[in-house]
Formats: sequence, structure tokens, C-alpha cells
Amino acid sequence: MTVNFTILSEAIGIVGIVGNVINILNFRKQGYKDGVNVTLTALAVSDLGMLITHQVILQIYNPWLDESSLVMLKPHMLLFVIYVDDFFNRVSGFVTACAAFERCLCVVLPMKVKLLMTRRVATVVNISIFVALIAYVILPNSLVYVGSKYLPDYNRTFAYVYYRENREAVMNIYYLVNALFFPNLTMLMLMVFTAILISKLKSNSEWRHRVSNPQSRGKSSLNYKERNAIAMLATMSGIYIVCLIPRSALLLADGLFEEMKVGGIYFDLNKLVHSFLILFEAINCSVNSIIYFKMSSKYRQVFYQMCLWWKKS
Repeated sequence: MTVNFTILSEAIGIVGIVGNVINILNFRKQGYKDGVNVTLTALAVSDLGMLITHQVILQIYNPWLDESSLVMLKPHMLLFVIYVDDFFNRVSGFVTACAAFERCLCVVLPMKVKLLMTRRVATVVNISIFVALIAYVILPNSLVYVGSKYLPDYNRTFAYVYYRENREAVMNIYYLVNALFFPNLTMLMLMVFTAILISKLKSNSEWRHRVSNPQSRGKSSLNYKERNAIAMLATMSGIYIVCLIPRSALLLADGLFEEMKVGGIYFDLNKLVHSFLILFEAINCSVNSIIYFKMSSKYRQVFYQMCLWWKKS
């Protein structure tokens, strides 16, 4: 836990925060002529929110932070922060699926995509995702309240989290829905949209090969862009799915076994697994900058312009 939280996740998270800020500035400089950059900006915002939330979680888990000097016990602090982290995680998944859907429209309905996915439509869709999923934060926090309690072990009074009577029944359903329905829905959307995109691009490429000169320069350039589009989307979707499965498994265990929850005999095991989840999520939120830089010539061009501007200033 110490290695994961204080070294690996901390270092990767800081790099990821800088990278996502650069992503937001880069897409803004490119402009929002269509919905693609709007969606990628929304993804960068959700990743940035998750990484900032991670920094709060890392400070709570810091073994050198004396719990007796805090106003609230560390496990109780985590009750509020973890659901914010989960919110940004789900937002990132649905925004990534939205990006995959936009790419599908580009190859399935190339003549109508500009009319269907306008800048306004993309903005409304992405804002709606953020607003709709805010229930991830509101529902769990509405089932607890903060009071005060004297703890003899510390010989002082702490702000203490108390559970409402119906919390256990509601949260069991919440854990199951959160661990099964939404993750599976997100993974299904990503896999279906990615499969459609790859299949359609390959069929289009084969059709052009039959009707045009395979040695033409234009064909080679277009195929290069197609390969980059496939690789970029498949990589982003694959990384998210790989990082999503362990979190869903842990949430399912939290819902099925009381011992995994705060105060349970397996809560230390929960924290250990959670340290790896934070690490995986930090990697997931931080690699997009590298993917964009390696696979998007427009992103590289704007990035170099930004570097020159920063150097002059």
C-alpha cells in the first residue's frame, strides 16, 4: 500500500494531471468545429477530476499522516471521497463510449455525421452524462450524516459518520447495480462500437482497393489515418475495460460481504486491493496524452506550437 499510494500512484497521478491540462488546452486551441474535440475535452476533464480526487485519497492513506490529529477518522473520510472517484470513473467510461459512437458515425454515415453530431449536440450529451451520473455521489452521501463521538482510544472527540436506518438495504442494491449493470453496459457499448468501427473501416478499405489504384498516394495516406483511428480508439477502450474490471469486482465484493466494508475484518484487504485500483486508474487517466501524441498529427502540431509559445513567454 505504501509503495502504491505514496510512490507509484502519486508520481503517475501528477504526470497525468499535467497531461490532461495540456489535453484540454490543446483541444481548445484546435477549436470546437465539430463534436469530436468537445467529447475528448470532456474525457480530459473527467480524467483530471479523477486524478485530483486520487490525490485526496492518497493523502488520506498517507501512513505518516497522524490520524489522531485529524477532525475525522480516515475510513470515514474515504466514505465521502471514494464515491466522487467512482463518479469520475463512470463518467470517463460513458464519455469514452460516446467518442467511440462518434467515430462509428464517421464511417457508417459519413455524409450525415456533421448534421447528427454537431458541436451543440456533443456538448449537450457530455454535460448530460456528468449531470445524470452525479447520483453516484448524492445517493450514498444522503444515507449518512455527520455527528460527534468521543473515542477512548484517542482520548478526544471526532466528527463521526453515522448510518441511517435504511442505508444497508439501499447500499446493497447500489453496490450490485454499480458493480454489474453500469460496468457491463459501458463495456458492451465500447466493444460493440469498436467492433463496428473496425469492421466498417476494413470493408471500406477493401472496397477502395478493388476500385482504385492501390499504389496511389492518397490511398496510402488515408489507410494510415484509418489505422491510427482504429489503434487509438481500440487502445483507449481496451485500457479502460482492463482498469474497470477490478473495480467492479471489488464493488461486488463490498456488496456481498459485510466483512469487506469499513470496520469489517477484511477491510485491510479491501484497502490493499483499492491501492492497486488507484494505480490502474491513474495509469488509465494518464496515458491518453501519450496516445494522442503518438497517433494524432494535429495534436502533435498544436502541442509543438504550445511548447514554442511557453518557451517564448
